[in-house]
Amino acid sequence: MTRDISRMPGRALRVPALVVAAALFLSGCAAAPSGDVSAPEATQSPAAAAETTPAAPSEAATPAPETQPPSGAGGVEVMPEGIEPTAVSIPAIDVEDTLIDLGIAADGRMEVPVDFDEIGWFTGGGKPGGRGPTVIAAHVDGLAGPAAFFRLDELAQGDVVAVTDAAGGVTNYEVTEVVTVEKADFPTARVFGAVPGDELRLITCGGYFDRDVGHYDKNVVVFATAVS
Repeated sequence: MTRDISRMPGRALRVPALVVAAALFLSGCAAAPSGDVSAPEATQSPAAAAETTPAAPSEAATPAPETQPPSGAGGVEVMPEGIEPTAVSIPAIDVEDTLIDLGIAADGRMEVPVDFDEIGWFTGGGKPGGRGPTVIAAHVDGLAGPAAFFRLDELAQGDVVAVTDAAGGVTNYEVTEVVTVEKADFPTARVFGAVPGDELRLITCGGYFDRDVGHYDKNVVVFATAVS
């Protein structure tokens, strides 16, 4: 990785190590076909490139924040836990697919989809219907060309993202903002930090693929808020 964000600003979701590992994943948005996430040779194609992810820091180094939902005292609304998402539909960019789980590998690195057309839900984050954000990520391209989130940067304010949960319910999220940011300026706390309501983040790589360093120079992030 070229950027050390092991000290996350702001309030993290659930276990800090999971959020850090997820953020570290963002420096490289394409995985080797075998699922190996070791550093590639500079001669590999953009789609085959993936960088070494440093191990997430221990909980002793990054104290766990308070992650319990509001108690309801004083009229504060208590958000439900939410239900695990199983599928996502984004009509504006012709995306509709089931979701795989993205957790943390044995070596402490963020799991990434092996198939470039797969879309993953970060299990260390939120769930639809509960406190957010729910974080969904996918590749921008693959060995054969465009991948699942190739057109993510085409989304605009007002577009709708529908997320289906394990109980068969559907939560509609309205896009509020789409940003393309330099990796060095990635808004980690804003993307992964806990929020009081039901929100969604969609993430992929963008910009220019720099063969000298082996990854794209930007990230595309979509922010959305539940409307139903």
